[in-house]
Amino acid sequence: MTQITDPRYAHAEGYTTVAFGSNGRFICTGGSDSLVRVFYSSKAERDEEAIKLEQHSDNILAMAVSRNKIISGDEEGTAFCFDIGTTALTETGKLSIEPSGTVLRSPLPARDVSISNSERQVAIATDDENVSIVSLLDMSLLHTLEGHRGSVNSVSYSPDGAYLVSIGCNGTARVWDMREDTPSCISVMPKIAYVCEPGNSMEQCKSRWSPDGRFLAVPCPDHVIKLVERGTWQVASELGGHHTGMITYVSWSSNSKYIVSVGLDGQVVVWDVGTRSVVLSHSNSGPLCQVDWNPCGNMLAFTDCAGAMYIWDEVIPLDKGHEMPYKRQPDVHHTNSNTNNNNDTAAASMNGLFDDVAIDGVEDVNDHVDMSEDEIDDAGDALDDFVVDDDGAGYTEHQVPRWMASDPQAYAFQPGSTPWISGRRYLAFNMVGSVVSIAQESHNTIQIEFHDKSLHRDIHFSDSFRFSMAALAESGCLFATTTNELANDRSLRTSNDAESVLSFRAFASWSANSDWMFKLPDKEHPRCIAASSHGAAAVTSLGMLRLFTVGGVQRHIESLPNRVVACVAHNDLLLLVLETLGALKSNMGARKMEYEYMLMTMDGQKRVATGSCPVSPSGEIVWIGFSEEGHPATCDSKGMLRVLHRYWTSSDACWVPILDTRKLAHDRGSRETFWPVALSAKQFMVATCKGKSRFPPFPQPILDELDIDIPLLHTDTSAGQQESKVFASRLFSEQQSAEAERTDSEYPGGASVQMRDDLEQDKLLLRLIQLACKADKAQRAVDLTLMIKLERSFDAAIKIAVYQKQTTLAERLMRIKETKFGGEQDADVVGNDNDDDDDDEGEPPAVLNASHHMRPKATYGQRAPKTTDSMDLSDDNEPADMPAQSPPAAMYGGMAAAPSTDDGSELVVRSAKPPVTSKPFNPFEVAIPTMENKQGLFDAAASVQGSGGLSAAESAAAVLPNKRQQSTEDGTNGIPRKQAKMSAFAFKKAPIDSDSKDKA
Repeated sequence: MTQITDPRYAHAEGYTTVAFGSNGRFICTGGSDSLVRVFYSSKAERDEEAIKLEQHSDNILAMAVSRNKIISGDEEGTAFCFDIGTTALTETGKLSIEPSGTVLRSPLPARDVSISNSERQVAIATDDENVSIVSLLDMSLLHTLEGHRGSVNSVSYSPDGAYLVSIGCNGTARVWDMREDTPSCISVMPKIAYVCEPGNSMEQCKSRWSPDGRFLAVPCPDHVIKLVERGTWQVASELGGHHTGMITYVSWSSNSKYIVSVGLDGQVVVWDVGTRSVVLSHSNSGPLCQVDWNPCGNMLAFTDCAGAMYIWDEVIPLDKGHEMPYKRQPDVHHTNSNTNNNNDTAAASMNGLFDDVAIDGVEDVNDHVDMSEDEIDDAGDALDDFVVDDDGAGYTEHQVPRWMASDPQAYAFQPGSTPWISGRRYLAFNMVGSVVSIAQESHNTIQIEFHDKSLHRDIHFSDSFRFSMAALAESGCLFATTTNELANDRSLRTSNDAESVLSFRAFASWSANSDWMFKLPDKEHPRCIAASSHGAAAVTSLGMLRLFTVGGVQRHIESLPNRVVACVAHNDLLLLVLETLGALKSNMGARKMEYEYMLMTMDGQKRVATGSCPVSPSGEIVWIGFSEEGHPATCDSKGMLRVLHRYWTSSDACWVPILDTRKLAHDRGSRETFWPVALSAKQFMVATCKGKSRFPPFPQPILDELDIDIPLLHTDTSAGQQESKVFASRLFSEQQSAEAERTDSEYPGGASVQMRDDLEQDKLLLRLIQLACKADKAQRAVDLTLMIKLERSFDAAIKIAVYQKQTTLAERLMRIKETKFGGEQDADVVGNDNDDDDDDEGEPPAVLNASHHMRPKATYGQRAPKTTDSMDLSDDNEPADMPAQSPPAAMYGGMAAAPSTDDGSELVVRSAKPPVTSKPFNPFEVAIPTMENKQGLFDAAASVQGSGGLSAAESAAAVLPNKRQQSTEDGTNGIPRKQAKMSAFAFKKAPIDSDSKDKA
């Protein structure tokens, strides 16, 4: 049953705006008290206290709401933007609306606002005879649509964003084609709408597009609503005969079947478009201002000039055979055939009114593939703050977007730049410093502030050109001007035909006059610029890439696809990011962005790497740059920071994620905005903006350093954190080595710095090896050890295995060490296996020294009769004169192969297990004992160390000195014994007497 609520006086008396959210859950109003209020629309929540936004300082005359944005304009000519989200930390599901910046400041009142389907642009109608098109990416003025003679009181984007219709106070409507780089007027409909008096909002009318994009509803004289057909721009039908006064506002139901209109006669009239009849109406006591239909329900809201808002529930009487005013969304898993059947049924209900109408260039958005649930939640979120989660979770139960191909519309940006904030803006902000432009009446003032005051002194100068772009490098700063299509303030240029300039201001130089300037040809304007110590680059609106030397010599020019988004330079490299042809758009205004990159040298002679540039789902690239070490890097609107790795070999180049700032903000439990500034091997330098601000404040803030945190798995554990640090260390170390090789230069800082970096990486690996040994994960320890670079670090890994009693692991690491750090043999260390058998008795015992990278033969054992099945495991890659050597016990389940001895017998090798003896088990520093001398293994190891008083554990982990010493002791028949420094073991071969042979 239809029901209209009692008036809710939301504002003071005066003109009052109203608009539903795209999901229908909330209603926004604005009034003469300069307040924006947000109410919940459901019956259970509508009595709750409204959210109050107090940014305006004058009467609010215009309002538009999209999925993620609220934009309102006031009588001062200021338009503010608010971001819509949900509170995830306190009260789940509640709205969180915060200001995101000033969209436009006009000297005359803002009369109407319309947001494009992609949420990338907003059209604002003002009393200055022009329509301003502002980018919502950086709040820059993209276009100024000129042509109206008098104030403009209505603007409306078509649902697909292809067209914009504006209506002036003289009643003339103009249709603008927004698909071109420069919008053009393609149709003029003179005197179609009411002729309104400028300056009186109550007597101005607004036109609106149908959600299916087929018709434009225009309030017209004689109190009728004309439906203008898209494509032909002719009147297809009229709705009239009920209003007795001027119709001021119209709104369509979400399924395009109904129109509701309000006017100065105080009537609310609901029209059936198919039958061109009135469904029902309501009379109010006074003139009505605006009306809007809930896109997801049988509900509408309207306001009057007393500042009151009314909600009309169950507007359409379904019990009388009328169709519901919104679409029942099918299950996202339904097939396309079911979707098409539903569309056919809906189309048939129009009763043939427009059967013969051919809609030029319009696709049925329902004929396209559905999104996944995750994509639904993230759709249209491209402009969100790249740290804060503003996806509006839970609001998409009625909105199922359909996707279609979209012509790319590349909107270039300058890394490190901001919109105007209180008459100031950053033109550039990086690790060199910042460039700030301060607006003055007749000119601007440029301030260049350096982080390192010892290199350059801060610079201040007057800017008569009103530069709108800057690229800051250590050698100088490149400035550029543009037309109003790319300017960040409409006051920069008054005509699209004005010449643009490129100006380079050099810093310290041996030359007295190193500055230079170029004027670009007519209708060619910079889209983005870059500068480095090797020169400057500019990408222009005609698709030209122009490269200059530091001294201003034009050394290269080439044509690029006119889809360049941004560019940045570092030393001799130039990174270009382009929007690809694979962008998609949905009927809900969301866009799926795809990018590609091009890495080339600053002289334009070589393409270093090209390929796809990844971006998070439903995200957009918001910053590009180079790391301090030279890694190309990007950051998207979802907070994912990536670097281009192995670009020096183009076929192996890949983008590696190194930091998830959204996760970092969530872990901190606070709402923060991280403004990207620069990147190094260990930190991401950002300006942290707290609260409502999204841009760095003035004066230049202190930068915060976010530690690089590779998004590996289980980074909440100690092992995961160490793995992430190892990965990052290897990533940047490899980059510096490869960059030094590419440029034919030494490692940054020299060999000592490279050794330090390798040692730091090895230390991280040793910590992981220690954790693996403690957890008894031998294979993991081996995998980690293989990543070690330095030999002494490898020795430390073996010591760790010894200390943790991982005997088998230590033996395997010894074998791996020999293979990785193999060297030549020492005649004093390894006996000659080619000697005659009778020479064996007089030969001293040989000790295998790990410092000579020899493979150990056996841990311990005794002689055995010679057998015929001895295994020769010598490596093919060893020198031909190297004796065959047996692998350690770890290679064969703890049993070492039996190597041959000089007298033809073999050593029977025992498993590395504690022997059955009362002596302590110590398999380290072991000399093979004779059968007559049956001292325990621990005593043998102790005798090798001498009388230093070492404990068993210390004796096992000790490292012998490099200098070999001859010594004699009782029980060895006066035969000298060599000692050698080893990482973990001293493997020895001692003569065994004849009695021992018999026992064997």
